[in-house]
Amino acid sequence: MSKAEKRNGTSTREILRLVAGIRKSFFPLMLLEQLLASAILYLNIIVGAMVLDSVAEGIITVHGGAVEAHTMAALEQRLIRMAVGLVLLNMVLALCRWGLNKWLIILRREVQDKISKKLSEKCLTLDYQILERKDTLDYIEKASEGSRMNGGVTGYCSAVGWVVGNIVSILYSLSILSRFFLVRGGGERNGLAAFAESLPAFLLMGFLMAAAVFFRFLISRRGQRLQYQMYEDNLKGNRRFDAYFMFLHEYSPGKQVRIYDMAGMILGGLRQEAAILRKRRQELFRSETGMSMATEIIMGVLLFACYAFVGIRAVGGSISIGEVSLYVGVLTSLLDNMSELFGSMNWLQVMNQYMSNFTALLSLKNEKYEGTIPIEKRLDNEYELEFRNVSFHYPNNKDLVLKNISAKIHVGRKMAIVGRNGSGKSTFIKLLCRLYDPTEGEILLNGIDIRKYDYDEYRQIFGVVFQDFQLFSFPIAENVAASTEYEERRVWDALRQAGIEKRVKGMEDGIRTVIYQQGDDGVEISGGEAQKLAIARALYRDAPVVILDEPTAALDPVSELEIYERFDEMVEHKTAIYISHRMSSCRFCENILVFHQGDILQMGSHETLVEEDGLYRDLWEAQAQYYQA
Repeated sequence: MSKAEKRNGTSTREILRLVAGIRKSFFPLMLLEQLLASAILYLNIIVGAMVLDSVAEGIITVHGGAVEAHTMAALEQRLIRMAVGLVLLNMVLALCRWGLNKWLIILRREVQDKISKKLSEKCLTLDYQILERKDTLDYIEKASEGSRMNGGVTGYCSAVGWVVGNIVSILYSLSILSRFFLVRGGGERNGLAAFAESLPAFLLMGFLMAAAVFFRFLISRRGQRLQYQMYEDNLKGNRRFDAYFMFLHEYSPGKQVRIYDMAGMILGGLRQEAAILRKRRQELFRSETGMSMATEIIMGVLLFACYAFVGIRAVGGSISIGEVSLYVGVLTSLLDNMSELFGSMNWLQVMNQYMSNFTALLSLKNEKYEGTIPIEKRLDNEYELEFRNVSFHYPNNKDLVLKNISAKIHVGRKMAIVGRNGSGKSTFIKLLCRLYDPTEGEILLNGIDIRKYDYDEYRQIFGVVFQDFQLFSFPIAENVAASTEYEERRVWDALRQAGIEKRVKGMEDGIRTVIYQQGDDGVEISGGEAQKLAIARALYRDAPVVILDEPTAALDPVSELEIYERFDEMVEHKTAIYISHRMSSCRFCENILVFHQGDILQMGSHETLVEEDGLYRDLWEAQAQYYQA
């Protein structure tokens, strides 16, 4: 077995094992539905042949001379019983298949929903440093795109079911045809009749069937490769198309679209991407049309050969009229099943490529060391955090963002982190929150490497407002508590501290008001109000360390002053780490770290640093006109 085959087999087992873990009955019921479809087909072929033989027997008996009444009646009753039995059996099997299909529709929806949930849970529980990687984002995009185009996991199970069903049908067809190839008619045979019963004729027939099926296999494989190649080529185009299409129905970008008259640009881009996609589909359609015509010609020639072969043997008296119907039907079914088998196997190979993205995503392992040490619960919140010779570069980029950083953060004090854009300030915070682990060095909590602590407990000591914070179209209380369960008093306290209590009280549903119009009856809020809600969320957590990354960037000067004046109250007895480009905020802090190109260039209080000849004083003086009287 080749490496590719081993990989495909493993993929099939993984997918079926995954589905069995969700619904054990799904795949077996799908196979049963395939077998029922084959049973109905062969039932009609076999019983139909028996009916024809009975009719032929009756005709011969009648034309042979005098027929006793009871003999004719017996023939008629047998025909009636066979016809009624065929109809009733068809009805029973058809009803079983109908009920099975209805049940499979429900199960398919259940499996798809739980697979989507599993993918979502995987993405939500991946280490942030893994989720942010380009290859991970590609896995997510390709798994999603493949699911939309090909039915995802349930479509894959259907393809496996087709393969198994076709194999069973082929084996059954061969068992019936064995008699056709082995049985010889009585008496002397001449000409075509004699040739039709000879070994060379059987070998010729087998060769024609094998050649036709092989050519159809090659054509099918080429077509599916073209289709997958189109999928790969269109992946980026589809992404751009979706991005353009988003502008048509998302209201958030609507202001910029109208102010800058961007409708023509967006519609032009949409038309351009649509034209590229249409051209590729047309190319695929032309290729598939040519391949379909070649396939139909090949199968038409082979079908003619089958009819001729069976017909010659019937004329020679080797088989009955009913057997003509039986063998023609079985031969036709065999050809269809063999073609479908190879087509399904080709399709499985293509789908394995889609599924490889899916299984690769699910098989991603978190890289963070999972510590077990619990965080010490201290009523005095006496924690000390220390960066010790920490260097860091992002994945797939060897350039160091932080270079041999060392600093101590004492709980209960307020610290500011300042510096120009790209100096490493936000990366410092990501490492502190353990969204990433250092490339070199270590970060300590009370003298112990933070990697040794239980990660979930370690996260609980931080309340963070990131610069790119996110609020969701949920009720305000759920946004603040980051949970569907919350304490109303604590929610109101956090809203009051963040300076947005009055605004929320003025809303009809108070803290149960849904924000944004992505949900039903959502209320729009301003950027400043959103930032205050994000601050309230950090305060609600009541964590000993509060990190505010540009917390007043979207606030007006009055609101900014209110935040600063209540800053001591908001973070009383807590550590506050405050990242800002507004130097006036630094005056509230006891310690300031000045970052520059990945290094801590200066460290000290505002009064000390403003007197030094360095970057901090340059930044302070550049903004002095805005906050000095």
